[in-house]
Amino acid sequence: MHSLHKVITFQFPLFCFFLLLSPLYSNAAVAPLPKPNNNNNALVEKACTYIPDKPFCLNYLKSNPKVISKSNPLEFALAIIQSGADDAKNIHAYLSKPKGKQSPQAIQAYKDCKTNWENLASGLERSVKFIKEEQGYGYDTTDYDLKVNLDKANWCGNALESAKIQDPVIAQGVKKVSLAVMGADAILVGVKPPKKLD
Repeated sequence: MHSLHKVITFQFPLFCFFLLLSPLYSNAAVAPLPKPNNNNNALVEKACTYIPDKPFCLNYLKSNPKVISKSNPLEFALAIIQSGADDAKNIHAYLSKPKGKQSPQAIQAYKDCKTNWENLASGLERSVKFIKEEQGYGYDTTDYDLKVNLDKANWCGNALESAKIQDPVIAQGVKKVSLAVMGADAILVGVKPPKKLD
């Protein structure tokens, strides 16, 4: 009984100490989302104009601090595209992990998808670079170059469909990168570069 009293006497103050510090650590780890202003809300609405699942689009953009913190249309669009590139990298990482025992057709489909998603991520990052340099759609093909990135996600989808595979992780990734490309395009069509490049 005496040893139990020592343990309780020692552990109770230690427990109280951790209780006092825990709010400090939990609050420090969670960064609050920036509050969207009217311009951000207008940009979010415009970006989601042509997205089939508008509630998903609104939630995705408003919950992304890197996007919602931008109030300049060009910076907002670039942040959306970069977010899509980050999502494509996440899907590529997912595809890089072993999937267990699979048919030869499934192995080939996932191998094709891995290559396509890697190319999709690098293509979106290239689009960010060019659009930033041009301050919008400076060349006639810049918008096409952005949109053609989605072909890589479609090629992956076709490979999976041929192998009769339904992968919800990849399906969600397609939804996010489609939103990134279509949403950024809806913003960028209204952004005029400082001068038309030839």
